[in-house]
Amino acid sequence: MIHSTIAFVFGVLLLQFQPTLPPLFSLPLLLPLVILAWRYRSHLAIQLPAILMCGFLWASVMAHFAMQSSLPRALEGVDLQVTGVIESLPDVTAHRTRFWFHIEQISDAERRYSSPGRVQLSWYQNAPELAAGERWRLSVRLKRPHGMANPGTLDYERTLFQKGIRATGYIREGEMNRRLDTLYVGFLFQRLRQMIAERVDSVLQPGQPSGLVRALVIGDRSRLSQDEWAVFRKTGTNHLVAISGLHIGIVSGLAFFLGGWFWRQSAALCSLIPAPRVGAIAALVSGFCYAGLAGFAIPCVRALVMLSAVLGGLLFRRMVQPSRGLCIALLLIVLADPVSVLSAGFWLSFGAVAVIMLGILGRSRVRPVVIPGLFKIQWVVALGLAPILLLLGFDLPVVSPLVNLIAVPLFSLLLVPLTLVSVLMLMLWPSLGVTLLTATAWSLGQIQAILALVAEHGDLISLAGTPPLWMLLGVLVSTLLLLLPAGIPGRWLGTLLLSPLLLYRPAHPPHGEVWMTMLDVGQGLAIVLETSDHVLLYDTGPMFPSGFNTGEAVIVPFLNTRGVEKIDRIIVTNGDMDHRGGVAALMRSFPSTELLSGEPERIPIGEPVRCTAGMQWVWDGVRFEILHPDGSSRWRGNNASCVLAVDTPAGRLLLTGDIEAEAEESLVANYGERLAATVVTIPHHGSASSSGGRFIAATDPQYGLISTGYRNRYGFPKAAVLERWQGQNASLLNTAEAGALSLRLKADGQIDGPFRYRETHRRYWMTP
Repeated sequence: MIHSTIAFVFGVLLLQFQPTLPPLFSLPLLLPLVILAWRYRSHLAIQLPAILMCGFLWASVMAHFAMQSSLPRALEGVDLQVTGVIESLPDVTAHRTRFWFHIEQISDAERRYSSPGRVQLSWYQNAPELAAGERWRLSVRLKRPHGMANPGTLDYERTLFQKGIRATGYIREGEMNRRLDTLYVGFLFQRLRQMIAERVDSVLQPGQPSGLVRALVIGDRSRLSQDEWAVFRKTGTNHLVAISGLHIGIVSGLAFFLGGWFWRQSAALCSLIPAPRVGAIAALVSGFCYAGLAGFAIPCVRALVMLSAVLGGLLFRRMVQPSRGLCIALLLIVLADPVSVLSAGFWLSFGAVAVIMLGILGRSRVRPVVIPGLFKIQWVVALGLAPILLLLGFDLPVVSPLVNLIAVPLFSLLLVPLTLVSVLMLMLWPSLGVTLLTATAWSLGQIQAILALVAEHGDLISLAGTPPLWMLLGVLVSTLLLLLPAGIPGRWLGTLLLSPLLLYRPAHPPHGEVWMTMLDVGQGLAIVLETSDHVLLYDTGPMFPSGFNTGEAVIVPFLNTRGVEKIDRIIVTNGDMDHRGGVAALMRSFPSTELLSGEPERIPIGEPVRCTAGMQWVWDGVRFEILHPDGSSRWRGNNASCVLAVDTPAGRLLLTGDIEAEAEESLVANYGERLAATVVTIPHHGSASSSGGRFIAATDPQYGLISTGYRNRYGFPKAAVLERWQGQNASLLNTAEAGALSLRLKADGQIDGPFRYRETHRRYWMTP
């Protein structure tokens, strides 16, 4: 069963790497493949490929059904009237209320359309109190899922697709918005989650770990700050915060013990039903309820299925091997939701159980000593999950095994039960519950403080760049070898398979070359220039009122994929938020970086130097020169943007920031034919106030690169601007459509690219 399960899961996984779905006429092959796999079940060479193809086609069938509900392009950005039900716990911040909404009816002023199903809505102004299960009629504007597409960063479109969200949007103000009724059937857990969240927030004051309490009780991690998550990540304890199999096991184990103990107090009851069966029923019910409070996340469902298999064997007097229970859970989850294989939690959850089985349960002798046993489990889990974490792009905390040796028993035996009892008392006996919850919150706060102290001095093992897949698979094989029992020969070969990864370094430009990447940062700008030994960052992208900034979310992860350990210079062209939004995050990661800016007085960090025309430097055979501004006090705002020329044997890069017509005319007057460039960034994101005819003619580029946000509210780039550049025979590329754009200007005069990230890393769920 293990071989068949693995083959099926990897067939499902294989589909997730496809740029397009197989045609519908290939789907009838599924039934013959099932028959073939059953007919030749004793011949693995035939059965396993057939099962793998079954997984591939099954995932394709489910994906075709999911994609049918995509929002039509014609409905993007228009006023729509929708009726539906709130499906999720509303996420409330000072700026907006966000929730999942299942659309039952959708129409515009003329006609009705088929429902896209689940959408994610934000209510920005005057949002009322909302609750899961409420039916509303709303006026909305929607757009298809679209996220920033860059190497090394979160695939937002994949995340939305995995959650079944087929569109995002916001609610328009108006009398149309009205609560119609409230549904309770099917939403009891969600309403209970919201009630608990509100009670916890009403008791705990700012500064107390209400976010951690909510995470442990109802699986709501939206209130945990980025700093708190960073502490858990750096200490390897984030699995203790997310409700998972460990937590389900804690609650079910307590219920099993208490249920059986209570039943044993009566001989008459025991004569009717044995106490272990009653304990098993209590464990199943409590596990199901706790998983419901956690929103039935994948780790919880996996734990429930395995728990059902084990306790079902107890109820029906049939033993189920742990490996078979794991395979059953794996198959059921993948059959019901093939897209779950895209989740990191899926692989970490099943991987943790699998390595424990391989490293501990498979031994013929298990020592009864508790402390060495606990340490061995932590070592096995840390070693076994290492390749999975590396494959998923995570860092490895060095202190994780030691910290978890203490933290796992502490959370399992004390903090999680205490938190659950405190919240239960808060709901049933408020006066006692307030006291218990306050004491519990104080204890959690102390643990967080200790973990924060450990995190300050803990190191992370990070990969240098993005190694090829074969190296990471070698780490997986080496881990399996090292987890084998000590008596098996050849285990030492596992250490040899690690050497390629330890020696790997990402490729860098040779002398005289420049590798340019215009990152997809939405409505903003960020360009990375790499020479053989230097890195320059031209603008840092935007920051939003929520605190999200592209410096931390996009630029730093991209630099990690390139193995960059130092930025030599950051040029923040002007003081607008869409250009300087990520500078603080970047300076935290690269504190020794030199800063230049056209408006240094508007940069809230460091001591930026004002960029002035005539500044020049040479890095690794490549010449850099600032062409604008000229030092005059008349340049303000967009026209103060630093204009950078980069000269290579393959041609010139001209980076123009947000300059407008006045600055363009000044450049034409001062430089004339010297403005000619092979690659130009279109000024001010394609605004109508820029890209004058004389400037376009003077630059005469082969490629024009534009950085804009998808369906941005400014309507950039303007159609008239695109026509003027195209009239100069420039090939135009826009990050909103292509994702990150990269070129390599080589020392031999050739240009590799431009490469469009959405094209080279296309997946079937991506918005075309």
